[in-house]
Amino acid sequence: MTVKTAIGFSMRAGKCMSGDFVCEKTIKSNKARIVILDTQASDATKERYVRLCESKGIDCLFVEGMGEIIGKSGRMVAVVSDIKFANMICEAYKQGNNHGGVC
Repeated sequence: MTVKTAIGFSMRAGKCMSGDFVCEKTIKSNKARIVILDTQASDATKERYVRLCESKGIDCLFVEGMGEIIGKSGRMVAVVSDIKFANMICEAYKQGNNHGGVC
């Protein structure tokens, strides 16, 4: 399974939320299990979310075309709230030749 497929499954299951405000709120409330950033996000956005993830002990991944993967073009950040989907995404990420991020 590819990381794009795994992210798509989590979105269709309603366990993936996107958008800056919702993602930041979910991370700060300790409900996020994994954070996904688009590789095209600004450096400031990447730095902010990486710092947030590090402070909360959450994995942070970088993928290309994240908005298109979840069916909401233009979105640069998403969080997955379910641990099983987060593990599935992480495993797919490790198996692919993805660079950047921690999983």
